[in-house]
Amino acid sequence: MKKFCKLAALALLVLTGTMFAACGEEDGSDAYGELSIGDVKVYINEDKNYTFAEIEPVFTKPEKAETLTFTYDTTKLNIENNVVTPKGRTNETYPVTAKSEHFKANFNVEVEYLRWTGADAKYGERYDVSDYPVDHRAQTCQAVNDNTTLFLGDSFMDDNFIGEYMTEFKEGKEVLNAGMSSTTSYHWERAYETIIGDTAPKNIVFHIGTNNFYDLHDDVEETEASLCRLMMYLHTSYPTAKIYWFNITQRKDTGYAGRVTETNAYMTEWCEKYDWITCVDTCSKVGTAMLRDDGVHPKKDTYQVFIDSLAEAGCVIETK
Repeated sequence: MKKFCKLAALALLVLTGTMFAACGEEDGSDAYGELSIGDVKVYINEDKNYTFAEIEPVFTKPEKAETLTFTYDTTKLNIENNVVTPKGRTNETYPVTAKSEHFKANFNVEVEYLRWTGADAKYGERYDVSDYPVDHRAQTCQAVNDNTTLFLGDSFMDDNFIGEYMTEFKEGKEVLNAGMSSTTSYHWERAYETIIGDTAPKNIVFHIGTNNFYDLHDDVEETEASLCRLMMYLHTSYPTAKIYWFNITQRKDTGYAGRVTETNAYMTEWCEKYDWITCVDTCSKVGTAMLRDDGVHPKKDTYQVFIDSLAEAGCVIETK
């Protein structure tokens, strides 16, 4: 597995860690250089699903780099292979000291508890899934097994739109779809585990993000953060599943086209850092003429572009 998250919005790798300079033994020169480690941030939600962040030591003389030992509150955090995860649902910042024979640096790990309910809920309405068929989609996913390719997300993956195509495509294949119209990445942050259940599918395929802009009028930074949180939650909950994210399809209405383009570019770069997730570029292949009269959803034949792109990205769909 490749290294974990380097996401600026989530990992917050701001180089504010205290630096320790190791001087040369003979002439007082800076023989070892300096070490700095940036503060990082991780999230945990009401279901105890959590994100992770990579600790990135920066040695001014890389050839002098040494293995670091971390001292921290082990009841609140876990650090393994330079990856930090939270243990408790808190809103706290915890100090960490990294030390080796010649180096020492102090940095902080901020844990943010994302609450959906109660007076302290942050954007509680964004996580409200009471009007969505979560239980019905969970029933669909009771058939998930370790060979299943599961299509999730917004209306693009809802039977009301993909259903006609999927009826033919999934014949004889280990394929299920359980999308929910009008959902955002926030809804899926809350509902994904309830819907998928306990069994990790072979592949998790998502189309999500468009409603963050066109329904919520969200800004780019918060959408990117939510998308990355969702993908990290999925990975920590179902580490054996390969995740594929269709980048956000442009609409005929270009009101948020710039935000879509910016988010797609960011997520493409983010996904490239990991071997458990792949960004599948369908946005560049789906023009407005390939959309239904509503200017939003793909025509039946257009879904073949999504499936072909998925295959090109290396997704293997098993037969029954």
